[in-house]
Amino acid sequence: MSVQSIIKQTPVKALPFTKQFGFRKILTERVEKYLKEHNLPARDVPAMYVKTTIVMGWWLVSYLLLLLGGFHPLVNVALCISFGLATAGMGFNVMHDANHGAYSKHPWINKLMGLTMELLGSCSVFWRQKHNVWHHTYTNIVGMDEDLETNGLLRFSPHDTWKPFHRYQHLYVPFVYSLAGLQWLLFRDFQIYFTGRTDTWHRYPPLSRKDKLIFWAGKLTILTLLWGIPLLVFPWWQVLIGFLLVMLTIGLALTTIFQLAHVMDAAEFPEPAGNPLQIENEWAVHEVQTTVNFAPGNKLLNWYAGGLNYQIEHHLFPHICHLHYPALSKIVRETCTEFGIRYNSIPTWRAAIASHLRVLRQLGTVPALSKAASV
Repeated sequence: MSVQSIIKQTPVKALPFTKQFGFRKILTERVEKYLKEHNLPARDVPAMYVKTTIVMGWWLVSYLLLLLGGFHPLVNVALCISFGLATAGMGFNVMHDANHGAYSKHPWINKLMGLTMELLGSCSVFWRQKHNVWHHTYTNIVGMDEDLETNGLLRFSPHDTWKPFHRYQHLYVPFVYSLAGLQWLLFRDFQIYFTGRTDTWHRYPPLSRKDKLIFWAGKLTILTLLWGIPLLVFPWWQVLIGFLLVMLTIGLALTTIFQLAHVMDAAEFPEPAGNPLQIENEWAVHEVQTTVNFAPGNKLLNWYAGGLNYQIEHHLFPHICHLHYPALSKIVRETCTEFGIRYNSIPTWRAAIASHLRVLRQLGTVPALSKAASV
């Protein structure tokens, strides 16, 4: 029986990282020194507020043009896609930083901006547990990192269960990614709300009254924006088409960016060991080894994706505004070199997509054949 099977059959609440090499301590000191010497705030970066205004303006203008423009249906299709991309961009840039506490030094501002998660169709309360706790602590560990779980539709780790249809996952993966937004809005969040979990081994903390209010207010808001108001302008079938276009665009954009950072050729998929189970590594080293940067020189992608193509820096310093990541990457790379840690970075967007699909194809191969081919 695999370690992951043990975790899934007897849920493990925490896995300790048992090694300390001094990597995180030295790296943190160097980053703090850099920010201090250049008089740079870790949060409340003025350019971040400008960026927020631009992204939210894009979102609002796309929405208003859809409702009030009176354009040809094909133009409205383009506007639906624009609105979906703007919504995902708000998620990458505003929601993500805010829910990590990286947007502002004031908690109330982070909480307020973090509520933009509701505009993506999901719930910020659930996101912080899934993403901040499980994904950021146990990156690429099956049974702990919920980002690896797809209810069996995809096989993201060599340690996960293989199914015959996974042979074709590199072909159908865009369709699964596109459906992610609809899954959050219509299924997954309600499953968590009413059962407290998404599967046997991922159980969410009980919701407070405030959390429940946020959940229902968020669902009411997104349904009003995507159904209630549009029905005052368009026939129901056009609203349905627009709703699907928006949600499919959001799902494809968000899931592609997030998965590119970890399901890649260079990313590792560690297994816990020992009794009790533990990770025989330093947490910060584990994060570097399980994460891959991509297209760092692509300025447009870096702006749109909220610095998530600098995923290594994000995992090491999630509480620092993403606008600092390009500069911090030089410090991280140099420190990795000193400690003999491989710094994973793919130079282009196209190469990153190719690597992701290549890994999916490899993971979709019958495990016994895959092992034989690697000998």
